Amino acid sequence: MASWHPILAADEPEPGRWRLVDSLGREYGRVDIVRLDGAVRYRAEFDGRVLGWGTTLRGACERVHQAFVRSHGPGEWQGYPDFTHAEG
Repeated sequence: MASWHPILAADEPEPGRWRLVDSLGREYGRVDIVRLDGAVRYRAEFDGRVLGWGTTLRGACERVHQAFVRSHGPGEWQGYPDFTHAEG
């Protein structure tokens, strides 16, 4: 069982706003608590774009961290290549 969770990468510089920081202390994402139609939601943001709205701080931090990890890879999967032109 893992003992680390992305929420541990978060600090709260002001009430209701969390910054996720990397090992060098650089902010890589943000989570804000907001009310939408009377319900509490957590706004997850990475690289200046909104990833979505969570119902828990834990889930919102996970979403931001997954985007951070994916940003270090080759990018979105583009699907299988089309080799029909190579048939002979």
